Amino acid sequence: MRYLLINIPNSRWLVVAILLGFILSSDQRVVGQGNFVVFGRVSLPDGKPAARVKVKLDGSRGLTLETQTDDQGNYEFRGMGPGRYHMSATNLNAPEQYSDPAISDTTRAYSNRLQIDIYLRLPLHSNKEDSKPGTLNVKEATQNIPKTARQAYEKGVRYQKENQSDKALQSFNQALETYPEYLQALTDRGNLFMQLNKLTEALADFEHALQINDKHSPALRGAGYCNIQQRKYEEAIGQLEKSLLYEPKIALTHMLLGYANLSLNRYEQAKILLQQALKLGGDNVARARVYLAQVLAYEQKFKEAADEIRNYLRLRPDAADAEYLRKLETDWRARK
Repeated sequence: MRYLLINIPNSRWLVVAILLGFILSSDQRVVGQGNFVVFGRVSLPDGKPAARVKVKLDGSRGLTLETQTDDQGNYEFRGMGPGRYHMSATNLNAPEQYSDPAISDTTRAYSNRLQIDIYLRLPLHSNKEDSKPGTLNVKEATQNIPKTARQAYEKGVRYQKENQSDKALQSFNQALETYPEYLQALTDRGNLFMQLNKLTEALADFEHALQINDKHSPALRGAGYCNIQQRKYEEAIGQLEKSLLYEPKIALTHMLLGYANLSLNRYEQAKILLQQALKLGGDNVARARVYLAQVLAYEQKFKEAADEIRNYLRLRPDAADAEYLRKLETDWRARK
């Protein structure tokens, strides 16, 4: 909201609040297309309010608008017409975060208010190499998993591959109710909880798995990921380093460990780890190029940093923060 100072004769200065419209980036403009209010809250990966992040609205008929959240993570667009809206958020202070799809339409609105909440996450991709078992200990090797528990677990794996999260979670729960020490079910349910942004539940499953086998690399990696999400970087580093001891050729672990070191300004260590992640390769570590670009920019190697951004955008042209990264690449190329 902007304020206009008006000098009224025979009176002192009065502050008159004049509504000009909703916030569009740093400006406010009147849309004048309707009387709906699209509003909501943006949350960080740890569940805290995402203050001062950019929110983008895409609507029908090519409508595109942007605004910024307040200190409590709230945003609002006024004067919107009826229709379907797709919301996304970008945290410019942490561009590696991305938002889950957030789509709704005015048919679901309460009166003239349509609430669409947005959740930011860190990238986590899984592939076959992430499902390799860690080193077995005696307790795990002698597990006698009941047939009903194994069948429920296998259903959960199938549902998870089909992106049926609710059914997958139900099946994993059934497996663990039958056999609470089921290591693979604990790890896979933890991974599912991470995807659902339920970090407390995910970490509890990984810690339980590590009580069964403290050398289980997937559980160590999962616990490290949860702690990164909650900005507990030192704890994450310890878990991820231990994970690499047992499975040294997992690219995703190198990338996560590199990111954790980068977050603590340990640029040299981060660079080595991120380069190793890219050397090991895999579609799930493309984001390592963005992190490596940050290291190169710190070293004032701006051309190399810009090249890494360009390479990343060739792989991920539709990344949630693609617009920001293109601007960053242009800025770095302009530096000498």
